[in-house]
Amino acid sequence: MKLDIDFSGLERIVKKMGATALNWTIPAVASVKPPDFGEIDFSKLATTGVPVDLNDVHFDSINRRATTPDGKQILLHIKKVNNFGDNRLPKFHFYECRTLKDMKNKGKFEKYVMTQRKDGYFLMDVNTGSGYIEREEKLDVCKNCLNWYKSEYGKKYSVETFDIPAFFEHFGDSRFTEMPKHTDIFAPKSGYTDDWNDISKQRKEQFGYICQQCSIDLSNYKKFLQTHHVNGVENDNRHNNLKVLCIECHSKQFDHNHMKNSHADQILEIQKIRQSAW
Repeated sequence: MKLDIDFSGLERIVKKMGATALNWTIPAVASVKPPDFGEIDFSKLATTGVPVDLNDVHFDSINRRATTPDGKQILLHIKKVNNFGDNRLPKFHFYECRTLKDMKNKGKFEKYVMTQRKDGYFLMDVNTGSGYIEREEKLDVCKNCLNWYKSEYGKKYSVETFDIPAFFEHFGDSRFTEMPKHTDIFAPKSGYTDDWNDISKQRKEQFGYICQQCSIDLSNYKKFLQTHHVNGVENDNRHNNLKVLCIECHSKQFDHNHMKNSHADQILEIQKIRQSAW
């Protein structure tokens, strides 16, 4: 017998109340010898239930739910949305597909969050131009995940007909070997932290205003130097996630092609500075 207790509704209420979530756990259950009640006629339990071995139940502190060892039923998706629109929204994943593997290889896996929702709607942080607001949006399933499901199990689902509850009836657990750090509900708000300007300045000073990638010295042209979040998560200001880059090198990073147009004049200036230094 599997227990699948979903606390996501309670978590949403906690968040709306403004309360602080506690990281709580249930101690591991040691092997317990049941009391001796003598011989029991188990046929009498046919209409009242069956015994559950507590040793087969554990508490997953990351997902905050009680579950059997193979009972994780979660989906992954990117919560942050810069450009809103149906064709720009991220997809949700139920399998460690080619897209997720590619994101892992690029060091961008932490952009994803976990969710237990199965209604097709997901919590998103949408960029309004003046900041991010959280709201629910309907997302489509990842086509790479769907292709795997079709090829391995002959399921003739399309993006429009894929049924999340039906999938989890087929699979009691999720098809992932690694989980992101955050759930959709308790993930930090998307966007830069309030102290980002100070952190960025300190990082640039630490490296003497020299680009860590091309080594150009911009100590006299500080406006052309930026601080890059390696994993793509703008609120993750750990030292090993920050890299000081000139605008040209920054524009060459994964998912930063837009900078080549928006910062074309600055990139041209950097190229002139580099040539003059030769």
